[in-house]
Amino acid sequence: MYQEKKADLKVCQESKAVMDEKTALRAVAREKTALRAAAREKRNGLDAKRRAEWSEAICRRLLEWSVFQTAKTVYFYYPLGSEADLLPAARALLESGKQVGFPRTSGEEMEFYPVRSLEEFQEGAFHVMEPAGEKPLREEQPLILAPGLAFDERKGRIGYGKAYYDRYFQRYPQACRAGICFETQMVAQIPREVHDCIMDYLVTEKRIIV
Repeated sequence: MYQEKKADLKVCQESKAVMDEKTALRAVAREKTALRAAAREKRNGLDAKRRAEWSEAICRRLLEWSVFQTAKTVYFYYPLGSEADLLPAARALLESGKQVGFPRTSGEEMEFYPVRSLEEFQEGAFHVMEPAGEKPLREEQPLILAPGLAFDERKGRIGYGKAYYDRYFQRYPQACRAGICFETQMVAQIPREVHDCIMDYLVTEKRIIV
């Protein structure tokens, strides 16, 4: 009888631990949803002139950054809505003859495709302009410039909730990850889940966080 009660108690404790973990995960998910909404509203509230000025400053910082200059391959993103516009930096890199890639999604996965000019795009999923190339890049150590809605000083990132970049980072753990954002997108702390990847660097219009 004693052994049966002990076994029942162990089962109850394990069940409670599982329930507590699920409750914690739901709380983190709710916190991230609220943070996404607030961050999106804040960034969308920036006037176009200020965004353009800050985007230019980020491009200048990238072009002067030794990590960017020495990277053999750089993966950019095509700006959507109020995201920082890095196309001038991409154009400069293309003119220098370096390999440049842009993302395209298919189902749950994202791949980067090479482009030779900024004319090689077509509208794809979520109204994002995507490269028209047929063969994805398979570089093991590219420099990936990742957009996001919010970041923190620990280089945590919160994206749009689809986890495309997190899954890609897990597939290519040797890639150098640089989050791109305006300084106003920095928050005190990003709630993290197991699958969330931190950045190696953050680049804003004011600084590079290492």
